[in-house]
Amino acid sequence: MLSLLVATILLAAIALAAPTQTHIVLMHTNDIHGHVFPEDGAGGLAVISAIAKQHHPDILLDAGDMFTGTLVSDAAYGESVMALMNRMGYRASILGNHEFDYGLNTLRDRVRQARFPVLSANVIVPFTEVRKTCVIRVKGIRLGIVGLTTEETPITTHPKNMKNVQILDVVHTLGQVLPGLQKASDFVIVLGHLAPEEELRIARAFPDIRLIISGHSHTPLQPPLRESNSLIVRTGSFGKFVGRVDLDFEDRTFQKMSTQLIEAKGVPPDPEALRAVEPYRARVDNQMNTILGTATAAFPRLVEDGGAILNLVADAYRSVTGTQIALVNVGGVRTSLPAGPITYGKVFEILPFENTIVTMKINGAQLKRSLGMSLTAVSGLRATFDLRKPKNEKLVSVTLEDGSPIVDATTYTITINDFMQAGGDGYAEFAKGTDVKDTGIRLRDVVSDYIKAKKTVTPVNDGRIQIVN
Repeated sequence: MLSLLVATILLAAIALAAPTQTHIVLMHTNDIHGHVFPEDGAGGLAVISAIAKQHHPDILLDAGDMFTGTLVSDAAYGESVMALMNRMGYRASILGNHEFDYGLNTLRDRVRQARFPVLSANVIVPFTEVRKTCVIRVKGIRLGIVGLTTEETPITTHPKNMKNVQILDVVHTLGQVLPGLQKASDFVIVLGHLAPEEELRIARAFPDIRLIISGHSHTPLQPPLRESNSLIVRTGSFGKFVGRVDLDFEDRTFQKMSTQLIEAKGVPPDPEALRAVEPYRARVDNQMNTILGTATAAFPRLVEDGGAILNLVADAYRSVTGTQIALVNVGGVRTSLPAGPITYGKVFEILPFENTIVTMKINGAQLKRSLGMSLTAVSGLRATFDLRKPKNEKLVSVTLEDGSPIVDATTYTITINDFMQAGGDGYAEFAKGTDVKDTGIRLRDVVSDYIKAKKTVTPVNDGRIQIVN
């Protein structure tokens, strides 16, 4: 009897001394941009919802730019996306630069709608609902999450939507909040909507941070990027992929992690997710599926592939205004155009922002300085860029489309959009233009009318834009 008692006590002591092993499955998304439905059977939050049900994550996080990009999202000012994210059980998200596209009042409504914290430690907005950090307990492990929003936000979002908003340095801000968060957590995650160079700055400045979940660049990382002690993960954009991170702890001390990038393909969309957004889809279904014309072949977005959709958009702008030149910020053209019937909903995805057509006059020197800022789509010009050069120096050469030189002192008529005219993407020279006229015509309406008039459109790959080096 005594030996049995001793054995029992020994077994109990061994059990008490044995370390506790905890395994956590984390899944993450970024840059959904309103894509709730699959396209050609792939991508979108409804498919990701089905994948998440297969993997049974312990926690689901999003790294920003949830809304702007599709008619079903934008017609409801992001309400449809947030309704689905609530249904899916997201535990936290952050402010991306495009969360500001609907204005601050609507942003506040979406943050209030969320049944999870919306974070950003380095964004100061005139309301209190956005939090800097949060601590989420998962299987007894305290996950400390800090949100960070790219410092590029003031130039990648329309300036009119950034009034009363302040964006602070991401590294300095993280240095301020990290000590307190580390004390309250077992493991800290940076949930960032960050440019790649910002990801690296953070990883190098804070070697204690092991996981950075990021977005903004629309570039998936497979394999993940290792920098200093940090693992940086991204899923691309539009719900084409979802990320999985497996975290292992022993007695609440981090041991190891592994990552997986899962393509949102080959899985039927989650019926519950579809039901959550059905009321929003029904409101825009007729408009979304209205056929404008036909594309004889695919129109790629990448300049390396010919940039045909960029050429079509620029030509449409110049066609409606009759100016000598049209310029298009490449970041404003969001996706390619597939071959076949062209719907209004697809044109909306290509040009989702509420920007308008603007005409003005500038001289040749101003034109060259503007093109030096960044890769720019053109109509009426032929331009060569070196994207390795710093801003203001990216233009290698430019002529009119007939080969005539651009003369510094000569005045040219140009068409741009109101985002560029307001200094968006750093195009400061357009504020000095003369005879400025905002037509009030939305960009996608110009392109929709252009396609309807032509009925059939064929990709134009005329080499008007060249990239060297």
